[in-house]
Amino acid sequence: MKHIKDLLILLCIAISFVSCRYDNYDEPSETLRGDIVDKVTKEPYQTAIGPTGVRIRLMEYSWSDTPTPYDFYCRMDGTFQNTKLFPGRYGVTPTGAFVPVEEQIIDIEGERVLHYEVEPFLRLEWVGEPVVNADGTADIQVKITRGTDNPDYQDAIAEVWLFVSETSYVGDFSYSPRFSTHLLGANVSDILDKTITIRTGQPQGPGEGNAQNLFPAYARKFFLRVGARINKQVEGQNVYNYTTVKEIQSIAREE
Repeated sequence: MKHIKDLLILLCIAISFVSCRYDNYDEPSETLRGDIVDKVTKEPYQTAIGPTGVRIRLMEYSWSDTPTPYDFYCRMDGTFQNTKLFPGRYGVTPTGAFVPVEEQIIDIEGERVLHYEVEPFLRLEWVGEPVVNADGTADIQVKITRGTDNPDYQDAIAEVWLFVSETSYVGDFSYSPRFSTHLLGANVSDILDKTITIRTGQPQGPGEGNAQNLFPAYARKFFLRVGARINKQVEGQNVYNYTTVKEIQSIAREE
């Protein structure tokens, strides 16, 4: 009996060594990186972070014609990077608030760099610099135009936000509801190709009886960004086109 126990112990040890040897694969280390720019202006494509931003979908066709999708997301400036990929043949498709882009089939080994030029649904442009007021508000001006002539993406503007945040990561994914301003309905029905002025702190929009929230009485930094979307979802998500981010400092005042 003792010999049998000894043999079983040795067998278990041998199996554990074999298991460890076969499980110790190298970690994935190939890199895919790149950027997305506006096709007309050549400026970096401004987006959100996460599911309402630009999704990069990878389909690894090395072993299957119907692989499981692998998704990751762009940074706010339209750049992207993934450093944990296995070498292989991939389909790559970016998706966001722009005219759809066809899947691109590439081989990834070492580092692969991609560049995309897209037609955004809307193009947002700052007009001048934000004006910080002594009463605890700030005013900005922005111009919104069509980013594409494609008739399938000429839907009406659904809403516009002046997103305000205490950090530079600002957009529909991160903002202060108190200090941000929301425009919809009649406030966005006739704004295309026009310079519009938006004041901070109007989460229900401008208008008589609506709240006007003020910045704190002490001076501090805030980050501003305008986002707008058309009345069209992308794969079930409301997706915005954006300006770049502007930084302001509120003015201290007596209360």
